[in-house]
Amino acid sequence: MLPSEELRNEIEKIYGINLNQYAWSKELKQEIFSTELDQYIETNASTLKEIFEHGFNIGHCGLTSRYVCRKFENATLFYGQAKLLVGTDSSPNGEHAWTILNNHLIDTTLMISIPINKINELGYITESEIAPLSARVLSEYDTYEIEFKRNKSKIKKQ
Repeated sequence: MLPSEELRNEIEKIYGINLNQYAWSKELKQEIFSTELDQYIETNASTLKEIFEHGFNIGHCGLTSRYVCRKFENATLFYGQAKLLVGTDSSPNGEHAWTILNNHLIDTTLMISIPINKINELGYITESEIAPLSARVLSEYDTYEIEFKRNKSKIKKQ
């Protein structure tokens, strides 16, 4: 089980809700996992699949969502709050980023795709929409590389 799926299951227990009904379809998962990383700034992984396998997407929702925007031309990036994540290590106050794609909120931390009409009910609060061109720009300061360096000994054991 991937770290995102484990986190999703923990949150389900805490809140008593069924988030697995929103789990990514096999097709969406394959599309997102096949997303190639920018090799100029990411040298330890080549696709998002490797990032999700290590759980490095957790805590890097903005970066991971930017890659989703780069993969899907019609995806829109948002920043805001997710009440489901309040108190987690990577989002103590619920700060979060996600994309909207085909009338669904794509949460790359929990690997869920929520119909737009359910997002308020699940506690997603939009604070800002990022302009399409800006949403696809990556920063050399926000990369997964730091996670590979931090977790070097753990990764070798796997």
